[in-house]
Amino acid sequence: MTLRVKTKTVKCAEVNFLCVHKKLRSKRLTPVLIREITRRCNVVNVWQAIYTAGVLLPTPVSTCRYFHRSLDWQKLYEVGFSPLPAGSTPQRQVLKYKLPSSPQLSGVRPMKRADIPSVSKLLKRYLDTMQIAQVFNEKEFSHWMLNEETPVAEQVVYPYVVEQNGKITDFFSFYRLESTIIGNTKHNTMRVAYLYYYASDAALKGGKDKAELKKRLNELMHDALILAKKVSDLAFGQLNSRLTLLKLNFDVLNALTLLDNPLFLNEQKFGPGDGKLHYYLYNYRTAMIPGGINESNTVDESKMGGVGVVML
Repeated sequence: MTLRVKTKTVKCAEVNFLCVHKKLRSKRLTPVLIREITRRCNVVNVWQAIYTAGVLLPTPVSTCRYFHRSLDWQKLYEVGFSPLPAGSTPQRQVLKYKLPSSPQLSGVRPMKRADIPSVSKLLKRYLDTMQIAQVFNEKEFSHWMLNEETPVAEQVVYPYVVEQNGKITDFFSFYRLESTIIGNTKHNTMRVAYLYYYASDAALKGGKDKAELKKRLNELMHDALILAKKVSDLAFGQLNSRLTLLKLNFDVLNALTLLDNPLFLNEQKFGPGDGKLHYYLYNYRTAMIPGGINESNTVDESKMGGVGVVML
């Protein structure tokens, strides 16, 4: 990937989702895997890398925190993901996280191939406001965001745009990553959506006042939540069977404190998670980059605008 770190552009590898089987952990296999991928990168003249980890290693360039927004609170409670707050009831929690049945913004629709040139430019301009970000060309953006050949039920990334008077003013996306539920007689799969890249004209108007951007991002993310919960209804037309329809309902939407996410996390009822995500650069040194949280591990709008690379 092409990575911009502040004012410098670096060709680097992205290492995402390194996995070792549970029975083989603590046997020093991870260093072996890292040495091998480093060797393969060096062979093709790539000498830097970006990677993330939930554990603290020496030394992160930035740290973000996970937040979770319940879409099906009852199911999350039944599988042990969401606790019942003291003094509340299951009915109150379900009501708290209830969403409208259709998007509230006019002009919101799934992204099409014809949108790619204008949306990729919008995203590039938005990511230019971040201290560290991936530099997408049009081909890369198309590869990561759009796969019209894949059946809807098997899609991984769900991209949407907002079109006003023939111009695309906003873009947002989320991706699917399911988890297997072990030891629960009622549910066996948790459908998890992760907030991916987004961009808005409101972020490009300059000035230190973030009020307009905050208002717009809250509108966009509210619709993103509705679409993640009811994605099949508006997003991709009529489906062939009710079984396919059920597969498209997400149970929770996860987000990190990167990009400008601190502007909407609390307003859209995201709850703080236990996990942090540390960003690391291999063979590259830079000053610490803000990750949307302060020293107390709470969301801080003054600490946003640093990380523009969305990873697990």
